[in-house]
Amino acid sequence: MVALAARPAFTEVLSEDAYRRLWLSGLCLNTARWMDLVVLGWLALQLTGSPFMVGLAAFARSAPMMALGPFAGLVADRMHRGRVLLFTQALGLLAALALAALFASGRGSYWRLVALEVLFGSLWALDFPARRTALYSLVGSSRVATAVSLETVSMQLAKMVGPVFAGVGLAHFSPAACFGAMAACYALGLAVSLKLRSRISAPARSRAASVTASLGAGFRAAWEEPTVRAVLVITVLINVLLFPYQHMLVVFARDVLRAGPEWLGALVAAEGLGSLVGALVIASRRGFIPHRRIFAASVIVAPLLLIVFAGSRWRWPCVVLLVLIGAAESGFATMQSTLVLLSAHEDRRGGAMGILSACIGTQPLGTLWLGLLATGIGVAAAMALNSFLALAAIMPVAVALWRRGARRAE
Repeated sequence: MVALAARPAFTEVLSEDAYRRLWLSGLCLNTARWMDLVVLGWLALQLTGSPFMVGLAAFARSAPMMALGPFAGLVADRMHRGRVLLFTQALGLLAALALAALFASGRGSYWRLVALEVLFGSLWALDFPARRTALYSLVGSSRVATAVSLETVSMQLAKMVGPVFAGVGLAHFSPAACFGAMAACYALGLAVSLKLRSRISAPARSRAASVTASLGAGFRAAWEEPTVRAVLVITVLINVLLFPYQHMLVVFARDVLRAGPEWLGALVAAEGLGSLVGALVIASRRGFIPHRRIFAASVIVAPLLLIVFAGSRWRWPCVVLLVLIGAAESGFATMQSTLVLLSAHEDRRGGAMGILSACIGTQPLGTLWLGLLATGIGVAAAMALNSFLALAAIMPVAVALWRRGARRAE
């Protein structure tokens, strides 16, 4: 009994077959997604030779989440989430097979690549609210933080494995082989998900309303709930002002640290390691979890650490700082979804997650801004300035959220 009580909380969640299938299908999907991001950048550069066209391809891949998020949330509220998940994985499989066939036959081109990448981005926008609301229906409110933490673990594992697979495939095989491997990931995820449809509860029946009315009601409900409003505002600020630093690490490594690709890999891996450890710590915790306080602390600590990182000129301290930044980011990412799922009304939960996904999708705008700023004042100064602006804007909202967490049970 003592040994059982000492087990981390995530073992109980993973022991349930339905959630384990959802988690494994997510791991397959995330692995394919991270492979896709690496292959997309490489192919766009090889096909055009233009950094701008590389950025345009990445923007096309990411923009659907910002544009379609609220509509995808309505789908998650109105349709059976198990069927939505099967649909997104099946269509992802077909898209990956189409890209494999195009590049294997020599007919792959930049614009065909971009067109199918827009489809991938649209599928990700549709999958996100459906997957998170399905997760809630499987584990309930008492274990949602643990389950979302495990989703973050899945994302970080895929972030560490997917790019390696993509790099090996591009170096030793071909783009077609990489897309074939992505198709295999989608197929495996689809196979794992087949039994999920009967185990995920259907959305509650509600009076039909027009899409416009539903969107308006969803935005009003999200904005009127103080916790959801705070999470949405902070999510936009973090994605526009903080997270774009990840795309500038290559420039920071070259121009500031005077380091090569090996150290760039170490910097990226350090951030992923910190996120993985942070998510595992949260997922292991039993009993009461101070959701609001973890979220508030994370969004204050992350920009502070990034300011210190931007001022550093030594490689190993930068690696350590990125581990800590990654841990803070995992606290933000886990509690971001957890707080919205717990605070949103049952028949608006998918819509709230859709709005959250649209806020997450604003990151490409921040990436363009940081690139322009770095061109003008240098990458280190641009990172520091963005982090300072993020901290100044986030601090009042985060402090209010921290105090709200102290006044009421979470």
